[in-house]
Amino acid sequence: MRPRLSLLLLALTLFALGGVLSLPRPEQEEAVRPTRTGELPEMGVVVAARDIEYCGYHTPCGPGSRTDTIFYLRLRGQEAKGVAIPRDLYSPLVGGKVNAAYGRGGAELLKRAVAEATGMVAERHLVLTLESVARVVDAVGGVEVYLERPMRYTDRAAKLFIDFPAGRLHLNGEEAVKYMRFRHDALGDYARLDRIKEVVVQVLRKAQDPRTWPALVLALREAWAGLDTDLSLEEALGYLPALQGLRVSLATLPTREGPGTFLYVDEEARARFLAAFFGASPPLVPPEAPVVLRGEGALLRWGQVLLEREGVRPLLEEVRVEKSAVYAKDPLAGLYYAELFHLPLLAPHRPLTGVAVELGEDLLQ
Repeated sequence: MRPRLSLLLLALTLFALGGVLSLPRPEQEEAVRPTRTGELPEMGVVVAARDIEYCGYHTPCGPGSRTDTIFYLRLRGQEAKGVAIPRDLYSPLVGGKVNAAYGRGGAELLKRAVAEATGMVAERHLVLTLESVARVVDAVGGVEVYLERPMRYTDRAAKLFIDFPAGRLHLNGEEAVKYMRFRHDALGDYARLDRIKEVVVQVLRKAQDPRTWPALVLALREAWAGLDTDLSLEEALGYLPALQGLRVSLATLPTREGPGTFLYVDEEARARFLAAFFGASPPLVPPEAPVVLRGEGALLRWGQVLLEREGVRPLLEEVRVEKSAVYAKDPLAGLYYAELFHLPLLAPHRPLTGVAVELGEDLLQ
């Protein structure tokens, strides 16, 4: 048994298109610069979601000028890789937090700020609204999440009321947006980025199913006019069938804390991480890293057999898993096991030693 899972980025349903624009690239990017391969075009895309604008006291009145969710995505052949950029990252180009770039200079400044942070050039952009995100989540039938503890937060000014009980939950689009906006736990924005990656991966898995495409196309047609993008809807929809078979990896840009409320790019960690994440193929042999295998029953036993065939003896944890994925902070080790299990690679900010392979019943659906 081998799970047939190739998860894709929701954004790629929108921008898997067009040719590569030839833009000047900094020298430091050359070492990790991908080359065009496969049938799909290679391109870098900045995907961001706008926050809320206020037109009076406690009166939200539409999309704001800040982009609190920012991803740099790279599409290459049948592979898609994305890096989440913390909203509090200091940008010398902006003279403040990177989430202010869009408000100060529009999409072009946002793209330049992302290039400054990652060293990678973004050829295209797609700036979403919260409403458009909710529509897309609804179009694929919502998402499943699991909360270890209740999630509660009230912001009357923003008319944001979050009150989710602990346990397994099915969230519609509006609820999923609330889940992704929550940042009031110990890890703050990093945990928020992990939740966003979790929802994105789940939406993309559902977007692979052609049965969701009619609703997805309708949602995109309704939402597209309200987006800021240099991509046409017709371009994007023409590539929808090509989504099947894409492999997806998501991670968070390495940062360090600094003065004030800013985060700063960890230069040494960034160079090492991006070179491995964007520029390397999965190792041919199992990396020397401890592996934890989580799951239940037959899935757990199947995963154990598969790993032992590779000469890997994992630590077994029989627990219920809601969403299958490979978690690793070491990109090379993560890529090896993500490729072996055909699962998305997620690099969370939370502490993690080695690699965690989580197998859930979603593999059997």
